[in-house]
Amino acid sequence: MKKNIFKSITVILITFMLFSCVEDSFDVPVPTGNEQNKELSIILGKIATDDTWNLVSIADLKSRFTSGDAPLLIDKNDVVKGYVVSSDRTGNFFQEIYIQDAPENPTAGIKVALSLRNSYTKFNIGREVYIQLNGLYLGETNSGDGITTIGGKVKADDADEVDEITENQINVFNHILRSDKTEVIVPTAIKASQINGNLIGTFVRIEEAFFPEDLKDQTIVDPKEDFDTQRTLAACGNLGEDKFILETSSFANFSSVKIQTEKGGTIDAVVTKDFRGDNFVVVINDYSDINFDKDVDCAIDALACTGATSTTREIFNEDFQSITNESQLDGLGWTNINISGGSERYERSSFSGDTYLKISAFGTGEAPLEAWLVSPAINLDSSTEEELTFEVSANFETGKILSAFITENYTGDPTTTEWTQLNADIPVGGSSFGSFVKSTINISCLNGDVHVAFRYIGNAGADETRYHIDDIKVTGK
Repeated sequence: MKKNIFKSITVILITFMLFSCVEDSFDVPVPTGNEQNKELSIILGKIATDDTWNLVSIADLKSRFTSGDAPLLIDKNDVVKGYVVSSDRTGNFFQEIYIQDAPENPTAGIKVALSLRNSYTKFNIGREVYIQLNGLYLGETNSGDGITTIGGKVKADDADEVDEITENQINVFNHILRSDKTEVIVPTAIKASQINGNLIGTFVRIEEAFFPEDLKDQTIVDPKEDFDTQRTLAACGNLGEDKFILETSSFANFSSVKIQTEKGGTIDAVVTKDFRGDNFVVVINDYSDINFDKDVDCAIDALACTGATSTTREIFNEDFQSITNESQLDGLGWTNINISGGSERYERSSFSGDTYLKISAFGTGEAPLEAWLVSPAINLDSSTEEELTFEVSANFETGKILSAFITENYTGDPTTTEWTQLNADIPVGGSSFGSFVKSTINISCLNGDVHVAFRYIGNAGADETRYHIDDIKVTGK
């Protein structure tokens, strides 16, 4: 009997000891910042002494792949270094990390697809990582989306796309190696209008940003969405408001936070594109990356000429009646250009015998869509008391996204010209076609060659108001 009791106690003790060991083995390792990676030391040694091993830049790596092409197998001993700028800790990123080539003022970033959850415990923000590329692939996880990605293999069901780097490729074959360095990532300060493909994969800060009033008390994520929600935000730019898109996963732990529109401020985020690659978007790591704690006013000073104006003499008049195709404008001294990377610009349209120019983001798939229409030079040297008039109609209203400007020093490029805003009467339309509204503006304090411009900033699927512009005229004495 005593033997049986002794055996029972022994079994209990052994079981407790084994259980304790098993529990310890399942602890998630948290990076301390002091770990050394022996394999990394070997790789760095090869790069320093063996000509067949090369440390390549992220920019060089990305230049090897063209969006829409089949995945490219890397068969050389190339190694790329980067610093992690994304985190899946809050659930807003999933089985991917983004790395950029420097902790501050980066020149390029890239996406890395990983078959790894809770990757933030291994690849924390700021962690310096080295990726052995031999045997990995360069491509896109969704062909044609414009997001160059390092993957582990080609997808079994789609030979045009890359699949994640597996845990074995990470841990056994040492394709991704951490150094002992964790750097502070300094976001690059940009204007919303500066978001472009060169910034994909990098960490940026957009200042003087805010949620538009129509999003008040809505949640960051639309509860009807299964995956991602895109919210259009605004930010102050050189010429008033610019628009950009914040994309948030339905699985983010802050998805139900209500949007507040009373204040604005900074938003720190990774630049990327949406699932199909139609729009540039920014993605935050945590809700605390939105720091809206101050009043934001994007108002800019408008032209304020005083004194008499006259309609005695016609200096310039364009009613577009002779225009059969908008391409004719190019040969008449007009600038009609899309500066956001797309192809949509002001187009000829007509109704009931009246010809005008129209612009809309509807159906374009472009977000943002920034298009400029700039008049030919209008010389005011031999006239006085000048007055500018034009007519605008707003149709299928989804937001006021047209503004008018004038300059005495046009460079030929709308983005490098110093513009003065016009206090134009841009109408707010309804749910169908609206009537033309006339603006009358005193420009008698200007001299020399002036150019009048109309700037449209839309977003397909969100800000799509259609505008018609007609009867641009300058008179004087």
